[in-house]
This record gives sequence, C-alpha cells and structure tokens, in this order.
Amino acid sequence: MEVYLFSLTSLQNEHMQQKVMKQLPESDRIYIEGIKSQKKRLTSLGGRMLLQYIARMHGFEAFHLMYGENGKPYFSDIPDVFFNISHSGEYLILAWSHKEIGIDIEQMRNVLPKFPEKMLSPTDFSYWQKHSDLEKKKCFFELWTRKESIIKFHGGSIFQKAKEFSVSDGNQFLTCVGTPAAYFHTCPWNDYMISVSTLEEKADLSIQIVTLQEIIP
Repeated sequence: MEVYLFSLTSLQNEHMQQKVMKQLPESDRIYIEGIKSQKKRLTSLGGRMLLQYIARMHGFEAFHLMYGENGKPYFSDIPDVFFNISHSGEYLILAWSHKEIGIDIEQMRNVLPKFPEKMLSPTDFSYWQKHSDLEKKKCFFELWTRKESIIKFHGGSIFQKAKEFSVSDGNQFLTCVGTPAAYFHTCPWNDYMISVSTLEEKADLSIQIVTLQEIIP
C-alpha cells in the first residue's frame, strides 16, 4: 500500500491549470471543463493529474477508467492494481495498492457536528462519549474517516448501512454483513485525519508528499 498527498494550493494559478490540462487525455479535459463549480473543477483536475503521475511512476503510461455499480472508479485495463482518492481542505490524497482499498482524509474542524449520534453507530457513539472533551475531536475524526474509508472501499451504496457497522475497534479485523472484510489504518497528519481500509493487515500508513514541481518540472 502506498499513500500520496498533494496540496491543491499549488494549482490555483490559472496559467498552471492550463499547463496541467494540456497534459491530460482529451476525454479528461472535456470532462473537467464541463464542471461548473470552480472548486470541484480544481479538485477534479488535481485528482486526474495526481493519478496520472502515480500511474506513470509505476510504469503505466496510459490507462482507462471505468466505474463500478456503486460509482467507484477502477482501472479496466490494469489488472490487480487498485486506487482510491479523497479530498479535504487544501489536500488531495491517493492510495495505491495491489488489493482493494478505500481512503479518506478529513480536516479536523474545531466545531463538531451537533448530533454525532446520527453519524455513528450506537457502539461507536458510546466509545466516543467515554473520551474527555479534549480527546473528543480527534476521536470523532478517527471514527468518521474510518467509516468513510470503508464506504469508499466498497462504493457508495454501503452508505445506506453507515450506522449498522462499527469502526471503534482500532486496527482489528472488521466484517460488514454481506461485504468483504477489511483492516483499518489511521493516523493524524497536521490538522487532518487520514484512514485507509484495505485487505492488507500489516500495511504501513506512511504518507509521501508529492509536489507540483515533481509532476511538472
């Protein structure tokens, strides 16, 4: 398992955006140019650029993306390679693996949701309540990123079962009813929390920073 982090602030210059856009396949350019929201367009541009860069690092000069029935993207022409991308605040994060994987990054905001019991399973909510006020923010984002990462591991439809599974068991083996099992790997990074769900029990969650200067010298 490999995890790459990229700051979108380096892409805010319009000239640089156009430079990056020219390096993408035509189908990607058409898709990105059709996004109305400037923020979403920038995030999509950064995601496609980062994915293309990491794929080339691994010897894949081109690839074709398809989407599963739950909307999860995958390589249709690169067997046994899996990836997942998440975004929060100014950062994009990409997980790359030879086994199925899901990743989530969340900026740890100071103000937590008003009703965390609506976002967590009863088991997780009870676990969260046992923490001190100083620890509750970190604990909530540990739980939430794990939940999001397992949702992204399987695809969007499992969100309907979000309160039916618990993630407060650390790196212990997790099984969701009717779905494959996965392991959690969670760590804080600056004021962000990162979680990965993977089939790799002993994977090392080490984060590699990727800069725009590396991608476009």
